[in-house]
Amino acid sequence: MVSSTTPPGSTPDRNDVIADSYAIRVDERRISVWQYRVDISAPDGEWRFMEMFDHDEDPKLTVEHATLTSPTKEGYWIYSRSYDCELDCE
Repeated sequence: MVSSTTPPGSTPDRNDVIADSYAIRVDERRISVWQYRVDISAPDGEWRFMEMFDHDEDPKLTVEHATLTSPTKEGYWIYSRSYDCELDCE
């Protein structure tokens, strides 16, 4: 897993989402995970960067109720109600 406290390039642009849902950005090099949170510091909700994986790590993602956006040359987004990842799965 790539360790980073600074979010990568683009951020999720959807705001019509359920609290604690996820946005997963997939591009040619990495997979970046964001979570939509509602709390005292963000009572209206905001996207918060969670983690990032290099494709070389071969991450296996599990998502539920996912919506895929149309791919662009910069990658694509997956919006999901839940998210789980395992590395080095067989």
